[in-house]
Amino acid sequence: MQEETTVWGLKETFNFSQSIISLDTRSALVSDVFVKTFGSVVDMWMSLIISLIGVFGNIITLLVFYRLGFRDTVNITMGAITAWDLVRVLCGSVHRLYGPVSLVSEVVGLSWKNVTLVNIVYMHIVAGNVSYVIGGYVALERCLCVSFPFKVKSIITPRLTMAVCLTISISVFASQFPIFLVFEYTWVYSQLYGQDVAIYQYTHFYSVHGQKFMESYRYFSFLYPLLSLSFMVVSTVIISYHLQKASDFRNKVSAATKHQDGTRSELSTRDRQVVKMLLTVIALYMIVLVPRVAQFIAMLCEAEFFVLRFYNNLFWVISNSVSFLDILNSTCNLFIFYSMSSRFRYCARTMATHFLCSTASPKSSKTTLNDTT
Repeated sequence: MQEETTVWGLKETFNFSQSIISLDTRSALVSDVFVKTFGSVVDMWMSLIISLIGVFGNIITLLVFYRLGFRDTVNITMGAITAWDLVRVLCGSVHRLYGPVSLVSEVVGLSWKNVTLVNIVYMHIVAGNVSYVIGGYVALERCLCVSFPFKVKSIITPRLTMAVCLTISISVFASQFPIFLVFEYTWVYSQLYGQDVAIYQYTHFYSVHGQKFMESYRYFSFLYPLLSLSFMVVSTVIISYHLQKASDFRNKVSAATKHQDGTRSELSTRDRQVVKMLLTVIALYMIVLVPRVAQFIAMLCEAEFFVLRFYNNLFWVISNSVSFLDILNSTCNLFIFYSMSSRFRYCARTMATHFLCSTASPKSSKTTLNDTT
């Protein structure tokens, strides 16, 4: 059974039995059945499991960075990215709880899905844009440090890096904040379930300012990933060039010179490890950003490629795919840092040892902690 309602002049058909929105289109590019199946497998269960792992992993990562301290620019930038990734996986897990809830009550699960879609899903998107821009800054910063090591390292201080990360976070979030005013949820009576069900619709803000704002929102949503991807690609090419150049130079150095300047060689080895770790993070961002940029190009070229528009179903299939890649990327931080940073790995093991000792013997743990401080 289907029920109809008019949302700001757009006639929509809400299929409560499938828990999705089906637009009355002239040609069905993507069927409702496929949207439901794809969303259930990929966007609901797989993303829920991965996002829960990401919540646990990003909390541990932030605790390790806090223990290491923020006197290093790398810790600051990676800590900022991890914090926004934590927001993303939190939003992803809270929204996708509609899956387990639906196993208990289908109507409550449907309402949960539509209510959280209004704000939490868009919070995931905005947090992703903030994370992308910070990732672009990390690529640019590391490119400058590799290209002009002696000049840039004295200019890019931890205080400046902290200020830049805060400025990026506030600016990007503020520029897209009105998206939270575009949709709202309301309750309608469903004859199928015999009770009220939450649905989402356009707000009065959209009817007054929607056209102008949505145009700017689309451009910002396209600009942030595009600029970030551009910075990452260009910076990665330059960094790779300097690393290859430095490697060729080291190969030409005699064994006696290497032995004489062992300290410098050790420092350069550490710098190379840091650069390789950051390049891995940047590479993962680029893998995620390519399909997202392609999606936004489609949104700019076709106005009906959006929520509650002609290509609603196709939009959700692509959005679910991009969102899955986002969540997967947001979950990788702990594994990357633990496998590629010896300091991070040592600190994480030390914290785990202290935690296990405190759990087994609280009194002896307190004595050990006091002794170490």
